[in-house]
Amino acid sequence: MAKSNLDKLKDAIAESAALLAQAEIGEIGGQYPQQSADAFKEAVTAAEILVGAEGTEPSQFDAQTTVLNDARSSFLAARIPAIRKVMLRGTPSQRKGPHTIHFKNGVVNFVDGEAQLPDELADELSDAGYVE
Repeated sequence: MAKSNLDKLKDAIAESAALLAQAEIGEIGGQYPQQSADAFKEAVTAAEILVGAEGTEPSQFDAQTTVLNDARSSFLAARIPAIRKVMLRGTPSQRKGPHTIHFKNGVVNFVDGEAQLPDELADELSDAGYVE
């Protein structure tokens, strides 16, 4: 049996509340900015208020589910990327000076074999065999 618009909104609220509960709020890599968390909390609160309101039309539940899902997407996109230092493969003499790797749709610059990169890119370069 298909879920009602109200049940879909309740599920979205529960998922959003769980995400907020486990999210680390702060200003360093891997965390979410306080402003983004506050905006997401406001969307969750608005959805909770709508669930408790009397005489709400099913289309309002559907619209609020969309608003909440959009708020969740914005919150997830606001995550501060975690950065780490990586080293090019090779000997110290091979690493000396500037180096550039054209990788996928971007360019990665190294100075004396080192670069500060987002975790995801560092993992991809490691998997491809470019960095240690």
